[in-house]
Amino acid sequence: MALADPAQDTELAEKEYKSDNLIRALELFGNAAMQGYAPAQVRYAELLDYAEEDEKSVFWYQIAVEQGSAAAEMGLGMMYLKGDGVKQDAEKSLYWIRHSAEQSYLPAVEYLVNYYRGEAKKWEDAAKFLKEKAAAEKAAIEKAAAEKAAVEKAAAEKAAKQPGQQ
Repeated sequence: MALADPAQDTELAEKEYKSDNLIRALELFGNAAMQGYAPAQVRYAELLDYAEEDEKSVFWYQIAVEQGSAAAEMGLGMMYLKGDGVKQDAEKSLYWIRHSAEQSYLPAVEYLVNYYRGEAKKWEDAAKFLKEKAAAEKAAIEKAAAEKAAVEKAAAEKAAKQPGQQ
């Protein structure tokens, strides 16, 4: 049974969730979500995601996104990132997570900081790899040039000795 106020249902659902009464929590979040309460829609979507009801989870995230919920944008972005309930799409994932971060939603900001640190590390690693590869190629060219010079010198010395031996 739902209370008159979806915010009260959501508050009660959180208490039930913390008491490990997940069935009751899911029911209360669902009731509040159906009344259009965005915080409940997000929590309902999260619980559906945990239960691997991915398509339903995406649906509720989208409903909450339409109301401007930054938490829902983050959740939807993560669903696109994982490919849960939707086709995996890195561009859409970053779009929603960035949009969430633009609303100062801390988990989205933290995610992007870590993401961009990882991207910077990838670029640093790539630059290091390319420098090492260039150094190895330069060393190989120098070795080949030295070997060629040694062969040419040996050939020249051999050729210089041959006229004197005849």
